[in-house]
Amino acid sequence: MKLDPKLAQDIVNKMMTQIPYNVNMMDDQGYIIASGDPQRLNTLHVGAVAAINQQTTLPMHDSYGDHGQPGVNMPIVFNDQIIGVIGITGDPEKVTPLASLLRVATELLLDQNQHNLQEKQYETTLNRFLYHWSQVTQQIDTNTNLLLEAQQLGIDILKPRAAIVLPKQTLPIGLLDATDFQFDLDTTTLIVLTALPATIARFTTYCQTGQHRLGIGLFDRNVGNSVRQARQTLRISQIFQRPDFIHYSQIAFIQALLDGHLHVTDLQQRFQKLASTANGRELIKTLGMFVRLNTNVLQTAAALHIHRNTLSYRLDRLQQIFQLDPHQTLDLFTLYVGYLYFKADK
Repeated sequence: MKLDPKLAQDIVNKMMTQIPYNVNMMDDQGYIIASGDPQRLNTLHVGAVAAINQQTTLPMHDSYGDHGQPGVNMPIVFNDQIIGVIGITGDPEKVTPLASLLRVATELLLDQNQHNLQEKQYETTLNRFLYHWSQVTQQIDTNTNLLLEAQQLGIDILKPRAAIVLPKQTLPIGLLDATDFQFDLDTTTLIVLTALPATIARFTTYCQTGQHRLGIGLFDRNVGNSVRQARQTLRISQIFQRPDFIHYSQIAFIQALLDGHLHVTDLQQRFQKLASTANGRELIKTLGMFVRLNTNVLQTAAALHIHRNTLSYRLDRLQQIFQLDPHQTLDLFTLYVGYLYFKADK
């Protein structure tokens, strides 16, 4: 490890606000990289060289030349190696204790910086791994590279897990289990991978009580499948303004219809034409609510805040426009499929 000149200068500057002595910090070759005297930067400090060579603290009781003033030079040790020297000018008996404190503080700071760096590197490695893991949709047990990386990280990727997808946010404390993983799929999407039904239950409650949108996939060893399902659930929930759509099982049929690429272009075009006017948008909203409430006329009228006669008029208008009767099961299903494709294509 090398002493960073900027960090060294910051340490020197702070130290010199507390003591009436000049402070120098040298690298592992004895060159001054930080000093209270800018003119001494990048010059060789002979006392530091001697301290490095002898691997010990060297007090200087007499002056030597222009810069060889009395003081102390004390090696900085990190991971059992001398990485630099602290030098303080002054009476050795007075400045040696100060140099000792500064050395301890510097070594602790370096240790903390090293720990932070290792944590950041681990986090980067983990996030990269989690992203690649989230893309696996088949035969994970034959993915040798991923299995090896998982082993190095101490993660069992053969255990079935469910994905939870939600807009990027800071999750409240207590929502995640220690064994869960979270990472950013992109700048707007957060993914949680869990093997615990209890985590699924907590997120479900989090969604229901806090009006948070999220999607939850099925448990799968090939976790990429669950990620796809969770994203589809969130998308369907947003498209149809259905915050109650949380689990993939709730939207699997709708997704299957959309994935079927059914020939409903004519219906889509009629819905698009309707959407161009205020009255048309009212008819589209009416159809969506009518299906959502299981064709219950009273509940649909109440949800739309209209009289049941107004509802009947709107359903009649839909029949006239599409030549499909919303009161007939097959016709209503056909209408609804067209409605789904129209909404999904917006």
